[in-house]
Amino acid sequence: MGQRDNVVQGPVAARERSSTLAFLARTRVVLIAPFQTRPWIGWVAWYVFVAVAIARIHPRRFNSTFMAYLDAAERLSAREHVYNPFILGDFLYFPISLLIHVPLTRIDPVAAAAIVLTISAGFFTWACATLVSKLLADQGRNRDAFALAGVVLLINIPAAWFNFKGIQAQVPMTAAMMATSAAMINARWRVAAFWLFVAIVMKPLAFVMVLLCAALVREMRLPLIVAVVVVVLLPFAVVDWSYLISEYQAMGLKLWHIATVPALDWPYQADFSTMLRAFGVQLPPSVALGVRLAAALGTLALAWRVQRTGSPRSFAIAVLVLSGCYITLFGPRNEFLSFIVLTPSLAILAGLMLIRDDADYRGWLLIAAALTLGFAWSLEIDAVLKPAVVVAIYLWLAWTMAAPARWREIMEPGAAPSRDAAPIAMSAVPGGR
Repeated sequence: MGQRDNVVQGPVAARERSSTLAFLARTRVVLIAPFQTRPWIGWVAWYVFVAVAIARIHPRRFNSTFMAYLDAAERLSAREHVYNPFILGDFLYFPISLLIHVPLTRIDPVAAAAIVLTISAGFFTWACATLVSKLLADQGRNRDAFALAGVVLLINIPAAWFNFKGIQAQVPMTAAMMATSAAMINARWRVAAFWLFVAIVMKPLAFVMVLLCAALVREMRLPLIVAVVVVVLLPFAVVDWSYLISEYQAMGLKLWHIATVPALDWPYQADFSTMLRAFGVQLPPSVALGVRLAAALGTLALAWRVQRTGSPRSFAIAVLVLSGCYITLFGPRNEFLSFIVLTPSLAILAGLMLIRDDADYRGWLLIAAALTLGFAWSLEIDAVLKPAVVVAIYLWLAWTMAAPARWREIMEPGAAPSRDAAPIAMSAVPGGR
């Protein structure tokens, strides 16, 4: 009797598996076919979204973000205190960021917001399209590049919505980081350093990518040092020295305060500490700082492993996605709607995989991850779910990059593995500068 049951159950299980696979195949066709026949779909959806975001600009939407930038710029002009080291909210960018906003304080806030959002959206769109184009440039797949860029932008609409609504500096910072990676693919190191300069002017969190590039790319080291010096010292040309020095001191104290207070003190936080707190683990400030430092060294080691392959393309995307992971998981005061720094690189990776094989489950999982990180669920869910997703991505990246041939196979399928390849240098690509 038992043997007869097994004989019957075998074909049933096989039919169920076959039915499931057929359903997944049909679903893939339904999702992919429109973009194959109409590669402009993603672009149209993105431009409609941008137009709606600009049309819906209102002070109540950007009062806690862009208006805070304008208020801080006015305080800088009046030589009032900009940084309050005893509170977690308020302004925490470099003074040079405020110099950009000072002219905007002289016009209507809604008009200023519209100008900044238009520039930010255009910059983000250009950077995304440029990066995708560079990745597919040597494969003669212009149509695929156009369609993929549109799909990447489409996938990032949920993540961009809150940032566009609040006119967040996270958008141009992310765009500048993507532009950096695009320049690195062609070994245009000084151009890459310039875009990182723009990124840290927009938001100091881009220092993660600055440090990775400065540590690993010799040709970028001096330009990045100059960029950081300019970011710090340029405001002294137009602002009183004694006042500015005191503001830098307050900024340093505020940054330390943010990095060491418990996650519970900032209700919008979503990082490794809020995820651990959900499981009853509350790390002391010194231990949490140690975890951040250990993660930084681990991230550096992974980027170094990829760099040793000698492939600028593989290295450029590795640095971008690793920087996004670190910023969102270990950056100070990462908020539950600040994952746009990571979602574009996830969507690009997914697209590269699915262009080659639309059945590659890793690509579909990365798209699901990007959408999960982009949507707003609730403070309680986001504080746990989103960091957990980033942890899973981090672990996958660690496994992939620990053996760089795995990572290179994703970025450059069919490339011969190179165990002894020289580190990326300016001579690696003709015309590198």
